[in-house]
Amino acid sequence: MKSIGSALLDAIKHLNIVRNLPKSFDEEEQRLALQSVIIGVAVWAIVISLKTAVHWLFESVLHLIETGPSPWLLFLPLLLGALAVAWLARLRPSVLYYRDKRGYVHELNDIEGDGLERAISLYYTSEPSFEQALTGQEGVEVRWELPTFSLAIRKFLATLVTLGSGGSGGLEASVTLIGESVSAGLFKPRSVTAVSGQHLTLMARFWRWWQPDKTDHLQTAQLSGIAAAVAVLLGTPFAAAFFASEVMYRYRPVIEKLVYALISAMVAFFLTDLVTEGHPVPFETELLYVPPTSGHYFSVLLLLGVCVSLVSQYFRRLRISFEHGFHDRQPNIWRRHLLGAFVTGAVALIVHYVTQYFDLTEHGLELVLGPGESVVNMAFAGELTIAVALIALVAKMIATLATITSGGSAGLLVPTLFFGTMVASALANVFDYEPMVLIVPAMVASLVSIANVPLAAILFAVEAFGSVYMVPALFMMVIGTILAHEQTIYRTQRDTYESRQILPGVSVRRVSIPASWANQTLIDIDFRRHFDLNVIGLVEYRSEDGRPRMRLGTASSTVLEEGDTLVVLGRDEKLSELESYLEVEYAKKERGN
Repeated sequence: MKSIGSALLDAIKHLNIVRNLPKSFDEEEQRLALQSVIIGVAVWAIVISLKTAVHWLFESVLHLIETGPSPWLLFLPLLLGALAVAWLARLRPSVLYYRDKRGYVHELNDIEGDGLERAISLYYTSEPSFEQALTGQEGVEVRWELPTFSLAIRKFLATLVTLGSGGSGGLEASVTLIGESVSAGLFKPRSVTAVSGQHLTLMARFWRWWQPDKTDHLQTAQLSGIAAAVAVLLGTPFAAAFFASEVMYRYRPVIEKLVYALISAMVAFFLTDLVTEGHPVPFETELLYVPPTSGHYFSVLLLLGVCVSLVSQYFRRLRISFEHGFHDRQPNIWRRHLLGAFVTGAVALIVHYVTQYFDLTEHGLELVLGPGESVVNMAFAGELTIAVALIALVAKMIATLATITSGGSAGLLVPTLFFGTMVASALANVFDYEPMVLIVPAMVASLVSIANVPLAAILFAVEAFGSVYMVPALFMMVIGTILAHEQTIYRTQRDTYESRQILPGVSVRRVSIPASWANQTLIDIDFRRHFDLNVIGLVEYRSEDGRPRMRLGTASSTVLEEGDTLVVLGRDEKLSELESYLEVEYAKKERGN
């Protein structure tokens, strides 16, 4: 009896864990969780407003065009919208530089084009880099020097004008930049907080607890804002959190940040669910069709995956040509935006008249203008013929690139899903399949082949359309990964560890020391005169303690060993010459062996 009584007492005593449960989370975890919830609410309110406003404005403009005296009327909102975005782009602009594969240096205005690349750039501003070292900046202070709320407002207006006036593109890239800017803005020091800090008021104490002072904490907030924004659009919080993580980190594990991103995404998802009174997936599907498991079906999926991969490769090449045409040949921002709007309108008019002449569809303008969600819904309903699907694929691709590369504020994620849907719709007609059983896998293939977010693609398919699509999604992920490996629409995802540009035309490279340099110093090699480059570090393969070691600012008299790695800073063309020279040296060693 005593043992039973003591056991009961112990059981009662251990119930204290319920009361002490909050103590199981340290102050930092409590703060990050609360911040994720607040970020989710704030970002949701802005993104749902933008989504609603864009759809309302676009439908109103489309209605006026269709009921007007002539479809040529569509040029009026498109050109006015282009002028408005050009004006916003010139209003307190900040610029991101990047160099393409052909060596051209481009300027990316903070509100023009695909905002996701800008969001990626802002996400990494607080991380240590050689550029910050050269300018004497470091940590979260670098992000505070860049716009936050003002950027979100300008991106909101630019996106509303671009897509509402009939520009072609998606919302996701714009809302990711808005989510990042809003989440950073919630923590940016303001004059009111600085004054409060001097007087140690309640506001000051709260601010000291609230404000992130570490790069990891700021990036957790930024990732949460991006995930919440995508969750509002896709209605799939888990996929949204993984999408944000994959875009920022590719294949690096970020489970800790992912948890808080998921909190924000779920908050935004539930709020959207309450407002829309239903499952907030952007595409309408009346019935859920279970995909077959036959060999014929997976053979068609294989063909579908190959077709989507070919489309993705063509799209990437076409994008490079459009960017070169608009930014290099049209440096004037006003002419560039007007030309992009004109090309979009011209494509829409051609599709309108062609589809009317051949009696293909009454929705010719919708195939080209706007986000394209209504056309995807028509594909799910089986309303698209092979001809209409192929026309929409080509026309939407051209119009979207014209809108975005000319500077219009829109994204590529929804167009990515659109392209896959059109390919699937055409094949569904050829092989007599229910469109959904091909469209859902095609969306996965598109996200993998074009956006390079395989995990988010699978989660999107399962969350939006059910677990019955898990196997087809995995099958398409494998095909897309094999056929489009290391390809992505986001340039900032293609930065490598060995080559990272820090200024336009200036980069840092890590190069292995060849056998011919072994047992010599930089003075012996006369490195500076021969290559016109600066050695800023040395990774010793074998240091004095027997382990690899990094030396910054290594002495010119340090004896080099084969296997060591030099960290070299200089202009890209000089770095390329060095790498070409080293390739010859490596080849000599291989021939000697």
